[in-house]
Amino acid sequence: MHAGLDVYEHYANENDYPDLDVAGAAKRLSAAIRCKTIDLGDDTDPEPYQKLHELIRTSFPHVMAAATIEEMGLDLLITIPGSNPALDAALLLAHQDVVPAQDSPAWEHGPFEGYRDERYIWGRGALDIKDMLTGELEALEYLLSHGRRPQRTVILAFGHDEETISRGATALAAELKARGVRAAWLLDEGTTTMFDGASWGAPGIAISDICVSQKGFLNVLLTAPGSGGHSSNPFGGTSLEHMARAITAISDEMPGPLLNDVMRETFRALAPCITEEPLKSLVQDVDANADQIARLASGRRELYPFVATTMAADMLEGGSAAPNVMPGDVTSILNFRLLPGTTAEDVMAVVNRALSKSGTDVTARAIHETPAGRQDSDQGAGYAELKEALEHFYKDMLVVPCFVCGGTDAIRYEGVCDSVLRITPFRPTPEEESEGVHGTNERISRRTYAQGIRVLIRLLESTSFAGASL
Repeated sequence: MHAGLDVYEHYANENDYPDLDVAGAAKRLSAAIRCKTIDLGDDTDPEPYQKLHELIRTSFPHVMAAATIEEMGLDLLITIPGSNPALDAALLLAHQDVVPAQDSPAWEHGPFEGYRDERYIWGRGALDIKDMLTGELEALEYLLSHGRRPQRTVILAFGHDEETISRGATALAAELKARGVRAAWLLDEGTTTMFDGASWGAPGIAISDICVSQKGFLNVLLTAPGSGGHSSNPFGGTSLEHMARAITAISDEMPGPLLNDVMRETFRALAPCITEEPLKSLVQDVDANADQIARLASGRRELYPFVATTMAADMLEGGSAAPNVMPGDVTSILNFRLLPGTTAEDVMAVVNRALSKSGTDVTARAIHETPAGRQDSDQGAGYAELKEALEHFYKDMLVVPCFVCGGTDAIRYEGVCDSVLRITPFRPTPEEESEGVHGTNERISRRTYAQGIRVLIRLLESTSFAGASL
């Protein structure tokens, strides 16, 4: 992120939809923030979720009059039938849950107070991602209250545990698939703000990315057996030493940087704006120079995750409590983030090959996996309309295809939708985004919230309501 980027300089057409109830929308988001929806697995308190569901029922009367609302445990499915059943649906995602927050003096206002002042709505979820949840409802309420009716069915799917293991989204996607539902396009959260293009060789260019895929997630448990004993005779090396050698061997075995199909499209879109050499010359023929571009990108902190399946050694357990006692069994968990097109089987092959060369008896087992998204770079249904809506409300901003390096619920819905789009239409400042998402003093400005709702209204008008071009 580039802290010097003035996001508000790029806001445009803020007088569109002049009767949009911005004050009321801020009040409703504030009320949603006061619902302390935190997933704790089997210990989850259902009451805040039930409170949020009731808030939705009572705050959006035109949506409720047109829709069927289904509570599936703590998950929520809202369906507004379209006038043309032959059209595939539009699918809007958001998650109800937020990460925990301590009510500490570091917060200017309590994380679950939903405090509003003249500029901001404060609290956990203001940016991640109750703004998306209520904003989607606000956009539909606006259109329906003006007598508009959708041509294609619009479905809102709100899972309850995206911040943990996404059981809710998995169940909702399975239910839609079982019903035979197909979506023409899907919108879920993705990147939250625009950024300066300096790291991409395009300094001074404001960029936003519509993510058409996402990286996969794989945790691998390593176990190094040990029998303990006095450290005066560490014959063959201790279990901790074997673990260190194994982790190093796996790191050394990881494949080199790769410019996959999605990233090739990213650099093609950026090419006219890239002024920095040697990138400027290399992107004139992205396919021919893909390896060189990937190597260059891998040397930049901001770009490295986009050209590598990454490995992070994050957890280690089992060391001895005393310096003269050898440890027993030692375990470590490695976290891999898989480039689109890379599978868990690919990574496990690398891990096992490295271990076979390491001269240790360390073993590996995959313990948690979320597959990577598709690697094809096709910009499917809804992409052009979303790009147009973003460019209409954010001037002098380059919109490019990319992929998400983290995880979202969207991956669960690839079985019902081929065009999965990930971007948050609410564009806060980089400072607000970096400080607030999962941090303290999470907040969204009224101006940012209103502009994101306008993007959603325009997107729905162009894709799903009478007169839509899609």
